Amino acid sequence: MNNLKEYLDKLVIKYEIPEFIKDDPVQFCHKYTNKKDIEIAGIIASCLAYGKRQKIIESCNTVLSFMDFEPYKYIINLDADDAKSKLAPFKHRYTSGEDIFYLLLILNRALQDYENIEDIFLKGYNPKNKNIKLALTHLVSILTDYLQGEVENMRGINFLLPNPQRGSACKRLNMFLRWMVRKGPVDLNLWQNVSSSKLLIPLDTHVAKVSRKLGICHRQSDDWITAEEITDYLLELDPDDPAKYDFAIFGEGIYNS
Repeated sequence: MNNLKEYLDKLVIKYEIPEFIKDDPVQFCHKYTNKKDIEIAGIIASCLAYGKRQKIIESCNTVLSFMDFEPYKYIINLDADDAKSKLAPFKHRYTSGEDIFYLLLILNRALQDYENIEDIFLKGYNPKNKNIKLALTHLVSILTDYLQGEVENMRGINFLLPNPQRGSACKRLNMFLRWMVRKGPVDLNLWQNVSSSKLLIPLDTHVAKVSRKLGICHRQSDDWITAEEITDYLLELDPDDPAKYDFAIFGEGIYNS
């Protein structure tokens, strides 16, 4: 384990650098200084963070440009009919313009009831819990409940906001939490009431493949349990900040695969 820790620590140093930002959807968080703008940009960017990175960035730019690059102002003053009409042509792989409209509508309703997204998360967060699973479940449940009984088919929004209780690895939401909680230079340390020791590694195909290759995990399903198994191993390497190894494992997976 000591040799692996040394290896991964070197990779963190290699990849966790400011230059990482320009090719990653986290760049959209760094465009803002206002907490509410950062959170909304982060939710949108993380929800769309599947597929080829360049296409992800193009799609995020499209949605944020539609919002005149003022995400909080746009959300809080949302004109639902206008937004639904203008977003109709949008498409990002499995995600339609209607799905994005419902995401914006959820955020509009949530931010009528809560000061910011962190406040919703903190209502389900207990630092005594092993990790953020219950808090993330609470966040997703609160957000998706704003559409219950109104939207006949929740499949699109459930894909964008998956619930860990259903077994999903929740890669994109765990990445969003990494952005919000961890310290820089890439992550923003915006949510300082949440401990980085509670974060799970964002599990995608790259992270899963490299983790199995390194013997960090052995399960073949890319689900929440596997994300916990990998994170439990990484906690042995750094009990305070296991998610920092996302840079090492993801970096090796995407740049050297």
